[in-house]
Amino acid sequence: MIAATLIAEARKRRGLTQAQLAARMGTHQSVVARWETGRTSPDFETVIRAVRAAGLDLGVSIVEADDHDRALVLRELALRPHERLARLTRAVRSLESMAAAAHG
Repeated sequence: MIAATLIAEARKRRGLTQAQLAARMGTHQSVVARWETGRTSPDFETVIRAVRAAGLDLGVSIVEADDHDRALVLRELALRPHERLARLTRAVRSLESMAAAAHG
């Protein structure tokens, strides 16, 4: 689904229709539609071609893995539902308090 998101984002940033992007790539609008909906998944080279056809470039880098979010999710899943709800309620109250202080 990442390919679909990248292609659609590039096309929309440039204000292109699916048909316009398809024409720039020498393909059909229905092909672009299938990519963007995830019905078919283009290979990486095709994603790069689509992004470039929209007049953009795709930068990719390899970085250290960050499992911080995963650790947070696992910690929350270890809680019982009423504990999660209590935490969420406290967080909302805290945010409301900060917003009130900022405006008052």
